[in-house]
Amino acid sequence: MILILSLGLLILLHGASSTSPPGQILQTHPLLLEPSCNDSRVLSMAGFALEKINEDRKEGYIFRLNRVADVREHHQAGSGSVYYLTLDVVDTNCHVLSKKNWKDCEIGKFFKSIYGQCKAIFYSNLPRRILYLPAYNCTIRPVSRRELATLCPDCPVYITNFSDPRIFQTVSEFLEKINKETTVGKKFHLFKVTKVLTYWVMGPSYSVEFLVTESPCNESLPDQCLQPPADAQPVGICAGSVNRKALPKYVFGTCEFFQSQPTSAPESYSPEHQVPQKMASSTDAPPLEGPKGSVQFLPDPSVGKIEDDKEKKPNVTFPAHVSLTTEPLGEVLHLPSHFLLEKEELPIVLPFPEGSRSNECPGPAEHPNSLILPP
Repeated sequence: MILILSLGLLILLHGASSTSPPGQILQTHPLLLEPSCNDSRVLSMAGFALEKINEDRKEGYIFRLNRVADVREHHQAGSGSVYYLTLDVVDTNCHVLSKKNWKDCEIGKFFKSIYGQCKAIFYSNLPRRILYLPAYNCTIRPVSRRELATLCPDCPVYITNFSDPRIFQTVSEFLEKINKETTVGKKFHLFKVTKVLTYWVMGPSYSVEFLVTESPCNESLPDQCLQPPADAQPVGICAGSVNRKALPKYVFGTCEFFQSQPTSAPESYSPEHQVPQKMASSTDAPPLEGPKGSVQFLPDPSVGKIEDDKEKKPNVTFPAHVSLTTEPLGEVLHLPSHFLLEKEELPIVLPFPEGSRSNECPGPAEHPNSLILPP
């Protein structure tokens, strides 16, 4: 009997060792640490990961970190770690094309907030000057219209259907105003509507945010301007509205134009977690391979629900999922070649840990308003 049990154990051990990545994982359950979500090192890594997420995005508004909802850490060979982060985020007033650092962007009024969660796999090796985001996924949605109606019945309401012609009439009237006032020899055109809020002022009115592109005008005949080329890119973002009840009609708003080569804002981490300037700068290194990620926009969960005081609050979820492997023992994470890691130094990535949060999570929220905190 003892001989049979011994043979069985040898077979199991042989099977486990044959599926492990070479030279890395030799145990069936790699130890995942559960640091505090309020630990300064975790907050630093969360900030770097969110910066990389915002850099990768091409649409929408820059996310600001509201809190670290959960974290796991897997120590690697050498001095590196792979972090599995769940971040509660809120969008800001800065468009992603502005390339600003999220710390320099403020969230808007609560009634027009978009909030949600990002899950990210992030590799850090400070001695080797590596900060790398291989994968992320985010799920966001607007604040509940039902809850807004209870707290602030007169607040503007965020809408996602841009089909109303009055929206584009507002854009047209605002563009007409700024094109009359500009003296740079260019004409601005609508590129894309990005955000619309509706409110009631003796009838429905709209506050509109939109990207603009530009075309050159003839200096001697300023009224003659070319149409923007088909591949024209946005040069700025405008926010405007029109009060048609005023006499005369009042058009107001502002535009912010993007820098052609924006620079990153300086970091402000504690000295023990300070990253050397050359590593923090994206201009001194070859371009990285882009992370695998996406942002999913979900509708307001209260839209289409029967208005009933006795009805329970809708169940709000943020099903963001991210994983680079389904192998329980993990797989080697291949980094861009310019990081110059030896084969035995390559990190191992595991399936993203799901389930209950660690004991010291979530961390404190910068904005604890329940309207913009995932459950």
